[in-house]
Amino acid sequence: MTATQQVEIVHLAHTYFPSDVRVKREATAAAATGHAVGVVALRGAGEAPEEVIGPLQVVRLPGAKSRSGPVRYLAEYLAFVWRCRRLLATDARFQHVRIVHVHTLPDFLVWAATPARRRGARVILDLHEIFPEFVLAKYPGLVGRLASSIAGAVERQARRRADVTITVNRPIAELLATRNPRRPGGERIVLVHNSADPGELGPLSAPDGRVITDRLALIYHGTLTHLYGLDVAIRGVALASREGAQVHFSILGDGPERIALMKLVRDLGVAGTITFEDPIPARSLRERLSRADAGIVPTRLDAMTRFSLSNKLLEYVHLGVPVLAASLPSYAAYLRNDAAWFWTPGDPESLARVITQFAETPAGERRVRAAQAQADVKDIAWDRERDRLIATYELLLAEG
Repeated sequence: MTATQQVEIVHLAHTYFPSDVRVKREATAAAATGHAVGVVALRGAGEAPEEVIGPLQVVRLPGAKSRSGPVRYLAEYLAFVWRCRRLLATDARFQHVRIVHVHTLPDFLVWAATPARRRGARVILDLHEIFPEFVLAKYPGLVGRLASSIAGAVERQARRRADVTITVNRPIAELLATRNPRRPGGERIVLVHNSADPGELGPLSAPDGRVITDRLALIYHGTLTHLYGLDVAIRGVALASREGAQVHFSILGDGPERIALMKLVRDLGVAGTITFEDPIPARSLRERLSRADAGIVPTRLDAMTRFSLSNKLLEYVHLGVPVLAASLPSYAAYLRNDAAWFWTPGDPESLARVITQFAETPAGERRVRAAQAQADVKDIAWDRERDRLIATYELLLAEG
């Protein structure tokens, strides 16, 4: 970036870029409008403060995403909001911004858009998560309930300040409709699903219904955190293996739980059955995931995840890989019961039974179920979601 380049659409995200797939996907879609697009994100170890990635001008600010206690969380969020606000207020490259696209969490990151908003910019609030439910799931008990109430007030204020609210799935959109922010002129909610992007994963793959001749190859890819239930998946695979299933489970990713999960594998004596792999670039993901017989989506059920739709699940479906998923209520809004192999969230024994059932399922039925999953989500394919997002940008640009 140079001092003379003027950003017209800027994305603000308390995350690392370009590793955050949704932010990258939406920022790239914004560039299709023909306007200059900037991304302001956190600076990870070894990352440049400024960089040009394709059509995107990236500014990385000091900060952290430590997944620590509530005081540390709040301090990190507030510091990032303040730095973003100063950047939009004082940096010459951001003086003619026409749209500020704010990615949550936190919801109050929308306040960083104030300098541009005062100059006439439109504001998009993109709710990746629902703040009150996130807080309630993160901090149960009295403290969590109190914090959730405060988060609800913050969410309402943030939605009032936005010209458009974007959310990621139907259950969340329906939930938001029950708590009207009373925005003057009414609220515009646009649904942009976290669908698999063919630009990253390649085209839709027809399920092959392969015959399993060796060990059943299961895989998980993504961040290794408590929320995503990898400990449950490990125990379920270990149980299935002890009960005679010929299975191998690959865990592809990194995160704060990695060391603890590796210890759990050793303690259970299944190091030959469950192995860990380092994260790989998105361009290599298609080939690696396609080698698996099934993908495991072991997300825990809590106040927040009951409204979530896993992008990992959608990526397996896109690649024609059968899915063994914890039965979250939100999945029922998209996949019928015979489109995947569902098991009770948080229950390793339930997963072990499903692994055995899957291994015994004829290849033809596995192919039919995987094809059914693709049919169930065809209406939220990324090309449609992308077009809806671009139309939103163009509408706001016209209004401005």
